[in-house]
Amino acid sequence: MRPPSFPTSAVLLVLLSLSIGWGIRGNYGHEAGAMIPGALAAIAAALMSGREDWRKRVPYFAFFGALGWAFGGSIAYMVPPTYTQTGHLATQVYGFFATFLEAFLWAGIGGAATAYAAVEDREKLTAIFRPLLWIFGIWTIQYVIQDTPFDIQDQLFSAFGADRSDFRQRDPLYWLDSEWLEAMLALMALCAFDLWDRRFSKFGHLVLFAVGGAAVGWGIQSLLTTTGWQTTFVGALVHPQGDISLIDPSTGAPKFSSEDMLTNWPLLFSKLPMHVGWLLGVVAGIGGYFWHYGAWRSGSALLVRMALWSMIVFLVGPVLLSNLPIFQSVGGFRLAPPRGDSWSNILGCYIGLVLHFRKTGQKPMVFAALLSGALGGLALTTAQFVKVLCVSPGNPVLTDNAAAIEFWKHWRSANWHSIALEQFAGFLYGLAIVIPMGMLASRLPVRRDEPRARPWTEIFAVVFVFNIVAYINVVKNVRDWTEVHKIGDGIFRSVAEFLRAPLIGNITLSAWTWFTLMWLAFTACVVIVLVRHRKQPVALIPSTWLGKGQLLYLLFLWLIVIANFTKAVTAFSDGRIATEGMVMVNALICTVLILGFARQQDETPAIQETSYGLLIRKSAMLIGVLLVTTMTLYTIGIRSIYGDKWAGWGGNNLRFGDNADWRVKPLLKSKRHN
Repeated sequence: MRPPSFPTSAVLLVLLSLSIGWGIRGNYGHEAGAMIPGALAAIAAALMSGREDWRKRVPYFAFFGALGWAFGGSIAYMVPPTYTQTGHLATQVYGFFATFLEAFLWAGIGGAATAYAAVEDREKLTAIFRPLLWIFGIWTIQYVIQDTPFDIQDQLFSAFGADRSDFRQRDPLYWLDSEWLEAMLALMALCAFDLWDRRFSKFGHLVLFAVGGAAVGWGIQSLLTTTGWQTTFVGALVHPQGDISLIDPSTGAPKFSSEDMLTNWPLLFSKLPMHVGWLLGVVAGIGGYFWHYGAWRSGSALLVRMALWSMIVFLVGPVLLSNLPIFQSVGGFRLAPPRGDSWSNILGCYIGLVLHFRKTGQKPMVFAALLSGALGGLALTTAQFVKVLCVSPGNPVLTDNAAAIEFWKHWRSANWHSIALEQFAGFLYGLAIVIPMGMLASRLPVRRDEPRARPWTEIFAVVFVFNIVAYINVVKNVRDWTEVHKIGDGIFRSVAEFLRAPLIGNITLSAWTWFTLMWLAFTACVVIVLVRHRKQPVALIPSTWLGKGQLLYLLFLWLIVIANFTKAVTAFSDGRIATEGMVMVNALICTVLILGFARQQDETPAIQETSYGLLIRKSAMLIGVLLVTTMTLYTIGIRSIYGDKWAGWGGNNLRFGDNADWRVKPLLKSKRHN
């Protein structure tokens, strides 16, 4: 009997699943959009693996696959690829490095999270839902404050002149457009969970640590102020994010004022300078308490390490190293200034994840994180290289032949961003799932008759993906539906901004509110049916785990595909066929593959667990080989066609030189946030 393996149909299904999700992700963006391909690809990998023990975990594959790919969604990832097409050699080489890095992080955590659903034993796999619920709870509050039409955050910070729509850099908590607040909120939630989990044991000590820390912090700041060292200390740590020496040729004066520039610290510190010492002291005191007494049970140790390393890398990198003269001369220790530095938070999460699994001896997880990251880096750099090649035929940058330019005009007008850098990149990203998971499928011991611990987590995982992930994406459609469109001299909205209730004329709610209420009813229906199914099987829900997984995959796939189409249909044009049309065709192919080629329950043989030391070393070497190869060959390839010329398509961003973005286009307090 052969061990499980991924046949051609399985490989194609995983690749297309990530391609579909990635194309749709481009329309929704950020962490919410990135969860779509993560869930689809993880479900596909579990169902097509030939392992019944993986199929029994389909809800967890969907859940952790979505969470893992969400991390990279916070990275401002579009600027580094544009570096590669500028014609500026140093910027191009760096562009492929930065593109590889951000894709490595995105796929590395995404692949590791997908593998986590297969590697971890069920007791620990389900236990981690407890601390995760605390994190989700505090992030839900943050979502309501920041990302709903109630404008709660703008109202809270109106005294600071914050306008999150156009001038969010004025927000007192804005800090290099990073994910520091999300990391700190996660740490707060985990600390609250640990207190609750220990039934508030030694809570009095927490108060003493906090008060003591505040006293020490206040004392240090008072000493610095009294001795006159505070100005020197602040000057060594604070640096404007731009080139204040840049001269405007038309006036002979500095082009930008230092007062208008942001610094490497949040505005909160400059608004409340007298409170910085004791506030930091409280944080340090609380940290000392949990360092000494924290138990970090139920898998919360992994989450704490990820959140802590997220803050450590951010503080050491973009915040502090940017002050060194060697980095000041190139815009700081930043990936793509003046764009945000969430990359450092995600790098920290990745480091924390790898260190945790290395410490706990879960080498399959370390292997998956490394190999997935390497293949992810290869995917995005390759897609960017292909995109730049595709815009070369008839390119006015390369030829002055009017006939050739006209002949290739329609070709060059194609939506290459969606075709190459979204859907094709997503297709290649699928390798970061199917190859590591395929290797694990034939190496991980089969889990037979595993106790079904905490069955409620299966329901939560399904509802999280099918209802919550879908909602935080699809609700963005409302803005497109209610947006004003112009036709000639007239205007129209596809959906009115406010709608009156039927039969009861004095109830008028916004379109967003009606949508949310209906989605809540939809979610309640799903929960009721799933809870009912646990007690008395619902005939519509298949009895086999293969059937259940197929049902979840198809329902989620077509819910998202149709929702994505309704988002675009209000302003549909021939250019959208490249996005929505290809998504639809690929979804049809995936439907055939998932129904027609998923094998019935296999009798999986016993598998002896592999020694992963050699695989880990080979994966680490592969990272270096692929990084150097893509930086070298792809730069040579582009320059052999374009030379020192900009490719003429997309952004013309520069990382180095006199006209570097951070130097000539810094993010200013007085200018709209880009």
